[in-house]
Amino acid sequence: MNIRGLVVGVLAGVALASPSVLSIALPQASSAAAPVHAHAACTNAVIAGEHKCIARGEFCKHTARAERDYERYGLHCTKRDANGRYHLT
Repeated sequence: MNIRGLVVGVLAGVALASPSVLSIALPQASSAAAPVHAHAACTNAVIAGEHKCIARGEFCKHTARAERDYERYGLHCTKRDANGRYHLT
């Protein structure tokens, strides 16, 4: 191996081991990351004490407490399908 190859190898190793280079090359995950949505129409909500992603047509909990919470977000749990399950409207 020649001197030139050795110098290039050493410099590459030092550059990769440097914390400042690693922080640029590998961005850190933010603790305040944006919430993941199921789809574009999804709204983050707290329904009956649980964090949910709600949107029209989604299944819903048909209770008085949950209905109050759905109304806060402009939705209602009233539509029943053929199987008797409720959906948001």
